[in-house]
Amino acid sequence: MSDKEDDRDELDQDYMSVDEDAPDPMVFKIRRSLGQPIAQSFTTEELHMRIHNGEVDLCPPYQRDVVWPTSKQMEIVDSIYHNFYVPPVIFAVVEDEDGEETRICVDGKQRLTSIQKFFDGQIGYRDPDMRKIWYYTVSETTRATRNEIPEAGKRLFAEKQITCIEYRGLTAAAERDVFQRVQLGMSLTSAEKLQAIASPRADWINQLEAKFITSDDGLHNKFEFDDKRGRTFQNLAFIAYCCAGLPEQQAPTVQKLDRWLCSDERPTAELQSRIELVLQTMWHLADDKKLNTAFREVKAKVAPVEFLYIGVILYVMRSKSHSDEDRADMIHALRRAIREIFHDIRLNSNVCRVCWEIVGLIEEGASVEDILTVAAKQAAAPVKGKRKKHTDDDAMPSSPKKAGPGRRKRTKTAAD
Repeated sequence: MSDKEDDRDELDQDYMSVDEDAPDPMVFKIRRSLGQPIAQSFTTEELHMRIHNGEVDLCPPYQRDVVWPTSKQMEIVDSIYHNFYVPPVIFAVVEDEDGEETRICVDGKQRLTSIQKFFDGQIGYRDPDMRKIWYYTVSETTRATRNEIPEAGKRLFAEKQITCIEYRGLTAAAERDVFQRVQLGMSLTSAEKLQAIASPRADWINQLEAKFITSDDGLHNKFEFDDKRGRTFQNLAFIAYCCAGLPEQQAPTVQKLDRWLCSDERPTAELQSRIELVLQTMWHLADDKKLNTAFREVKAKVAPVEFLYIGVILYVMRSKSHSDEDRADMIHALRRAIREIFHDIRLNSNVCRVCWEIVGLIEEGASVEDILTVAAKQAAAPVKGKRKKHTDDDAMPSSPKKAGPGRRKRTKTAAD
C-alpha cells in the first residue's frame, strides 16, 4: 500500500459521505466523496471588508506564511486590473454557535493578502507604460511622496470579481486534505507539509505554537529564530518527538517526525505537562537578563537544531536538583560548543550527533568547562570540506550503549 493510500485510510473515518456497505470489487462506486462545492463571486472590496471584519480566516494552522515578494503581489494587482485570469480562492465555510459564518482560506492566501495590502496602501499598482506606482490608500504622512489613485480607478478595482469555491461541512481532516491536494503543484517546505497533518499530536503542537510562540508575549519576542513557513511547528514537534523517545536518542528526521505526527495516538498528559514546562522554562530563561546569556552573548539567530536541543536539555534538566542558573549555563554551553565545532549549524546527522553527546554529558554530570574543552579539541581537528573534521581520539564521549543507527542509549536521570 502506498503512503498516499495509508494517509487516506487514516482519514477515511473523518470524511463526509461514508458508504457503510461492504465494498463489492465488481461494482464501480465513488465512496467517501466531499460535499459538492459551490462557486461564488465576490468583489475585491467585499473580500477586503470580510478579511478586516474577521469573516475570512487567512491563517488556519496548515496554511503557509505570506511568501510572495512585493513584486509578485503587485503583479496580481496588475492582473486583476487588466482582467487576466486569477485562479479561484477556495474557502471552507464554518458556522459558530450563533450561526455566524467564517470562511477559512484553504487556498488563495497569497492572492487575498495581496488584495488586502493593496487596499490598505501597503503595496501599489505599477503603471506598465509610465512606470509610475499608484496607491489605493495614501496617508497624510506619505501624501507628498506617493501618487493616489483617483476615485474612478479605485472603483474600477473595488468592483472586480474574484471567483471563490466554497465547501461546507468539511471535517478538519478533509479540509487539510483539500489543502494538500491543491498544493501538489506548489513548492511547500517539509515543515509546511508537516503542519498540514491532521492528528491528535499535530493538533497539540499547534496549540503549543499558539500558546508559546505566536502569542503577544511569546518566544518570538524573546530571542531571534526562524519562524517562517511552518518552521516553529517543526521545531516544537521535534522537541516533543525527541523527548517522548527518551531514553532512546532519536534521530530527528522529517520522515520519522511525519510518521510520529500521523499516528492517531494522543500525547499522554505526562508528556504534555513536561513539554509545557520545557517551553515555560525556555521563555523564563530568555526573558531574564541574568539568565539569557545563551541568547544575548551568542549573537547569531537560534538555528532550528539549537532550538530543538535547547528543548531537550531543558527536558533532561527539569528536576528540582537543577537550578535555572544551571540550565542557562548548559544551553549557553551547547550554543558555544556546536558553533566552535561546525561552520554550518544545520539539522543534519553530524550536528545532531554532537548535540546528543552534549546531552549525554550533561546527564552524566559534566561541567560547562568539560563540554567546552571537548568541543575545543574537535574544533582543532583538521578541516574537511565545509565541516570541521571529527577524529576518533577527539570525539565526545557518548553515553555507554548504542541502539542502532542514529540512536544512542542514555542513562536515566533522577527526573525520569
